[in-house]
Amino acid sequence: MRDVIIVGGGHNGLVAAAFLANAGLKTLVLERAERIGGCAITSEIVAGFRCPTLTHRAAIDRGVMGALDLERHGLEVVRPAARMCAPTSAGRALTLWADTTRAAREIAAFSPGDAERYPGFLASVAAVSGVLRVLAATLPPSIDHLSAADFVDLFKAARKFRALGKADAYRLLRWLPMPAADFTREWFESEPLCATIAAGGTLGSFLGPRSGGSAAVLLWLAAGEGHPIAPGWTARGGMGAVSEALASAARHAGAEIRVGAEVRQIVVHRGAATGVVLATGEHVPARRVVSNADPRRTLIGLVDPVHLAPSFVRRLQQIRMRGSLAKINYAVSALPRFAGVAASDRHEREAAISGWVRLGPDLDAIERAFDAAKYGGYANDPWIELTIPSILDPGLAPAGRHVVSAYVQFAPYSLRGTTWDLEREHFADVTTGTIARYAPGFEQSVVARQIITPLDLERTYGLTGGQVFHGELALDQLLSARPLLGWARYLTPIRDLFLCGAGTHPGAGLDGRAGALAARQIIKAART
Repeated sequence: MRDVIIVGGGHNGLVAAAFLANAGLKTLVLERAERIGGCAITSEIVAGFRCPTLTHRAAIDRGVMGALDLERHGLEVVRPAARMCAPTSAGRALTLWADTTRAAREIAAFSPGDAERYPGFLASVAAVSGVLRVLAATLPPSIDHLSAADFVDLFKAARKFRALGKADAYRLLRWLPMPAADFTREWFESEPLCATIAAGGTLGSFLGPRSGGSAAVLLWLAAGEGHPIAPGWTARGGMGAVSEALASAARHAGAEIRVGAEVRQIVVHRGAATGVVLATGEHVPARRVVSNADPRRTLIGLVDPVHLAPSFVRRLQQIRMRGSLAKINYAVSALPRFAGVAASDRHEREAAISGWVRLGPDLDAIERAFDAAKYGGYANDPWIELTIPSILDPGLAPAGRHVVSAYVQFAPYSLRGTTWDLEREHFADVTTGTIARYAPGFEQSVVARQIITPLDLERTYGLTGGQVFHGELALDQLLSARPLLGWARYLTPIRDLFLCGAGTHPGAGLDGRAGALAARQIIKAART
């Protein structure tokens, strides 16, 4: 009899498995795919070209990395010299280097005033990020029954808030409900800088830059690194290397991992989870079950709803899970040459685009792309964030060739009057053409491409509604409201059934904190 079964071998499931096994619990991870990793995998587009399949950025929490000693398990973090490059439709490019002084010099070419304000802006965001990091690193407070531990955690956050000083404390309270466009316009005037920063508040969410609360999404995602443009990092060998390191840490601690093991049902007996049934019909018993799948898929899809109150099922169905992101991976015969990026020095050019490249000419264009999605379509000029991981990791492609990983927004899960199966190639052509407007010759360099629509995200990768965060990031779906008010601490109405995926707190991308916090609760339950 296992102590714990974890449904899904994504990064949060692997993090939870490692911590649970380290605590002495006999842990089994069941992954339906033939390899572990969930959204953090590397795949071959065509022979010799390997690319991050889904996510192309990671930001595993430093505490998690240290506790699991991921470097010893083979993880090699690779950080770019530039955080972001923003080519413009006018043939110029803004490069925001990791070095603040160097970034400010780039900004000065667009606006001397913006360059002067940029260091102060970064300092203010870094300060408020300290408060958000405390909130993200602790259990969300219980609404109904505040414990002594809750008061301690709230006191830590309150002390961090008090330490901000009046100006930044006031800013934090103002910024959270604001549109990201207004947030950036308070500081800057140049369009490339405003659009590049504000776009971060829309990534993976059904929000435009002028949507209320998009600044909260931007700041929440940025809190881990304390920087408004927080691209995270990549890993040697691609994103799959992150999952392999996590799996190695889990196995080293004693966890068992099975791939090709699809869970069809979570068994519930007398109000408690007692195991799972696989697609093969095999019954695997356990004292506790932990799901890395999203809350709706877990509690309505894997659990028979007869075990849940109708009012709870209705609340689950009301969690907003509207996908807005597609992914296209390219194998290319040459490095894309973006207009405006230094062309005289190859190393300088590669460094400028070694991080993330955002293609969105201005705030209006990003908002128009969102407008198209609101009505069931996609824009002819989508907002794109891409990276070229083979710059930092040449082993991902043959010599002199590259792979390009592109997030494409806004791509609604439900298309009006058509389907993604019919639109996928046209959508990819639109995306390719958009990239080529900023990087002439890109279309001719494409050797092969891999198209992943929001529908593919659901049916192939198990993301309900194509929602990459297992539920939209929004003010009313964060902290104690994630996934639902009253059920934000990884527990469910079914005894011994827990959640550990991105649909739980803090839900902020590939950082592993949800898995770590869930493990803490499960260990506590196992010892009581």
